Amino acid sequence: MSGKSIHKIMEEIRDILKKEKELSIRQISIKIGSQWITIEKSLISMKNLGLVKERLGKDNKRKTRLFSLNK
Repeated sequence: MSGKSIHKIMEEIRDILKKEKELSIRQISIKIGSQWITIEKSLISMKNLGLVKERLGKDNKRKTRLFSLNK
């Protein structure tokens, strides 16, 4: 079973968030082409390292987790 390394996924997330500013886990997973659980784990690691920040969206009744780069 081969796939992208976690480091490659983190780099792709960083590049996408530079362009798009703020996206949900699902939006990022679609753009990268990886499973959402892998993206979520990568974002949590990036958040712990202080690279991204998270907020809850208010557009709908569901809690949408939105991520953006930390400045």
